[in-house]
Formats: sequence, structure tokens, C-alpha cells
Amino acid sequence: MRTPRLHNERGMALAVAIFALVVIGALVAGTFYSGWVEQRSGRNTFYSTQAAEAAEAGLSSVISSGDATLYQPLAIGGTMDLGTTALGAQVSVSTQATRLTESLFLVRALGQRTDAAGGVLARRSIGALTRLVQPDISINAGLTAIGKVTLTGNSEVSGVDQKPLSWSAPPAVDCPPADDKAGVRYNGTVTREGSAIVAGDPPLDNDKSLTSSNILGDATFEELKGLATLVLTGNISGLAPVVTLAVPPRCNTSIENNWGEPLDKLHPCFNYFPVIYRKGDLNISGSGNGQGILLVEGNLQVQGTINFYGPVIVTGAVQIRGTGTDDVKFYGGVLAQDITLDDSKISGNAEINFSSCAIRRALRGSALMATLNERAWVQLY
Repeated sequence: MRTPRLHNERGMALAVAIFALVVIGALVAGTFYSGWVEQRSGRNTFYSTQAAEAAEAGLSSVISSGDATLYQPLAIGGTMDLGTTALGAQVSVSTQATRLTESLFLVRALGQRTDAAGGVLARRSIGALTRLVQPDISINAGLTAIGKVTLTGNSEVSGVDQKPLSWSAPPAVDCPPADDKAGVRYNGTVTREGSAIVAGDPPLDNDKSLTSSNILGDATFEELKGLATLVLTGNISGLAPVVTLAVPPRCNTSIENNWGEPLDKLHPCFNYFPVIYRKGDLNISGSGNGQGILLVEGNLQVQGTINFYGPVIVTGAVQIRGTGTDDVKFYGGVLAQDITLDDSKISGNAEINFSSCAIRRALRGSALMATLNERAWVQLY
């Protein structure tokens, strides 16, 4: 049976038009949806990048400017929060450190991007294995010298282990057990005139094995000056700690005659231990206190009322002069380590006192945070 042919096609245009509109609408909706997804993906990527960059900035800040004295009391396995810092609108970073071994730390930084209400939009956390690079100096006497040592006037060199009385008052400074050393350890000659005093165990140690290559133990002068944090451009007239105008005030480490504050535990500069380097002769005069490690690539002259706590290492001659009732006092140890120079003079009321506590505080406090050479960085999440 043949199917009758349909001649009436009225209404087909409407159906085709509606179908076309549906197709076009679907295409438009798909385009808008694709654009919305891409926009949201791009926005999320932007937030994620902000969080990652915040984490990078926080980690770099801790490594480059971390105060080594903050990490020393941390027990092995212990974790310490280093604070949260805002880096802009809704972007912040929180950092913490975990002590893995005596000198190895895991530093972690968590960067966050939040909305206006404080909701977290993106987080990124990274970490780095770091270590405290501490100067490796061996000091076994109040004064260690190669060549001629002359003590005159009321000067005194002592290897009896000493520490300031204020360091024993609460909160007490962490010091090693007292360990007396030689007063003068030398390879050359020692001359005493007037009322000069040498004390220690023994007072004098004539060590014929002492040379310029082993006077610092395993360290070298070149290695030590590579750790310098304060490079002097001239002589120093007076020492004084300086703080910034910030609230709370911080130790202003940009001032050349600010060498920390060794006696006031509440001062912002009490834990500032610069590694001070001078290329050429250095003359220190006036009065004041300082601490850290003093490196002089030349001759050192000190006079006035100067008190310094920490190792003093000089490649040339050392002249320490008290003037009348004024005293120059060094707590730690003085090393004159260039074998070609032989004039180490202590005169007037000058004193050099061995202090294992001052040495340890200076070495620990001047330690620098550095990443491991290989595989130090890791993305946590």
C-alpha cells in the first residue's frame, strides 16, 4: 500500500527555528560556561600563586635574617613558631622551625590567600633543610701569640675562666662549666715589667708547635672573614648599642660602632653578635661595651675604657693600653696569629681574661642560617 504524499508542510519552519534556537542557546551557554570555568581556574591559579610566593618570601626571610639565638634553646625534635607576617591585602605567611639534630633544622612556611571575610582561598606550604653555620675557633688561653709578648704597668692576662656577675643573675645566661686555661700560650718570648700579672693553668705555656697555620684550630682567617656581618670602614671612637624607632624597638645593626650590648639582658642588642672585620690597621678608643667576634687583618690598638666580650683575632701586632684609672678589658680570648709580626703589648691597666662563656655566646650568637647544598627545598602541599 502506498503512503500518501504529504503536501501540507505548514509549521515546519517554526520547528526548525526552535531547534536552531535551542542549538544556538546551547552553544552560547557552553561558551559562557567554558569562559566561567576558565576565569575561575585562572583566578584560583592566581590565588595559588600568591600563596606560593608568600611562602617563598617567608622562607627566604627566615633563612636570610634569622636570629641564631632564637634557635639555640630549641630541643632536638622541638618545634617553634616564628610568627605570622602580612604581605599585603589578604595575603600572609606563617613560619616555624623544627630542630632535627644539633645543627640541622627544618624551616616551614605556610602562605595563605584569603577573601575579605577571612575565608581561605588558597594555601601553599614549602620547607627547607637548614643548618647553623658557626665559626669553628679553638681558643685555649687568655692570650695566644706568636713572637714577642710584652706586659707592662698594671696589666693582667688571665686564663682563669671568668664571666660577668650579671650573667649569673636570673635569668641566668647559659654557660659551660668553668674550664681554666693557660694565661699566655705563645711561641716566642714573654717579658713582664712593672706590676704585670699572668695567671692561669699554667700561667705561661711555651708551645713550640704553635704556628700561624694552627693557631685557630681547624679554622682559617680567610674562612672567618667570609662570615663577616659588619665590615668597618675606619677607626672606632666609642662603642654604644643603638636601637631603631620602631615599636617595639629593635637593635639597629647598620651602625658601625654598635657592637651589641653584652651586660643588659633586656636590651634589644643583648643577642646581637656581629662578626666584625677590618682590612687594615684598627684603632679603638673612647669607652663602651661590645661583643661578637673581632677580626683585624692588620694591627690592633685599643685604649680608653673599652670592654669586649668574645674572640679577638688579629693577623698583626696587638697593643692594648689602659690610661691611668681607665681600663681596657677583654673577656674571651685574644689571638695574634701572623708569625711575621712579633709585637703584642699590654700596658697600663689593661686586662685580657679567658671566658668560655663569652666565647660560646659569641660563636653561637654569630652563627648564620644557611640551606644545605643539595636537596634542601621541598614543597609540602
